[in-house]
Amino acid sequence: MAWNATVMSYIVTTQLWPGRLIAAVQVRIVRSQIPVEFMRHLDQVYAAKATGLALDGQNVFVYSGVTGQPDLLDCAFGVGVAARFEPIGNVRPIEIPSGEVATTTHIGPYSGLPAANQAVKEWCARNPRKSGGLSWEVYGHWREGEPPRTDVYYLLS
Repeated sequence: MAWNATVMSYIVTTQLWPGRLIAAVQVRIVRSQIPVEFMRHLDQVYAAKATGLALDGQNVFVYSGVTGQPDLLDCAFGVGVAARFEPIGNVRPIEIPSGEVATTTHIGPYSGLPAANQAVKEWCARNPRKSGGLSWEVYGHWREGEPPRTDVYYLLS
C-alpha cells in the first residue's frame, strides 16, 4: 500500500514516560544503515518467541549517540514484553527508563521519521530543555488501509 507523501507539521509536547521493558538486540550501527539493517536484528527478537517469550507485537527502537562519532548510534531493536526474562541468544531485556520526555507523532511513511526527530530536537533547542541523550520510536500496530503511526520520544534531562 502506498500513501501520499505530505509535509507534516509536528506538535511537540512533554509528558511523563512510565518506562517500558522490551526484548531487543543491541548493536552499534552507522545511522544511514538503520533502514537496511534493522530487520535482521528484529528477526532475532521474533524468533525468540518460539522459546516461549511473550512479545506484545509492538516494535520499539531505542537510540543513543556515540560520543565523538556523530554517524554512529547504539541501537536496541526490540519488541515490547510484559515481564523480565533471561537472555535468549542475542536477545536481551532492555528497560527504557521512566522520566519526562519530549514527544511527537509521525503519521506516514517511515522515510519521514527524520523530520519528526528533527522537530523534537528543534523544540528542545527553542525551549529551555535538554535531551538526555536517549531517544526511541514506538511503532504503531498496522491497520489495513491506514498509514503507519510512529511515536517519537526524547528523554529530557
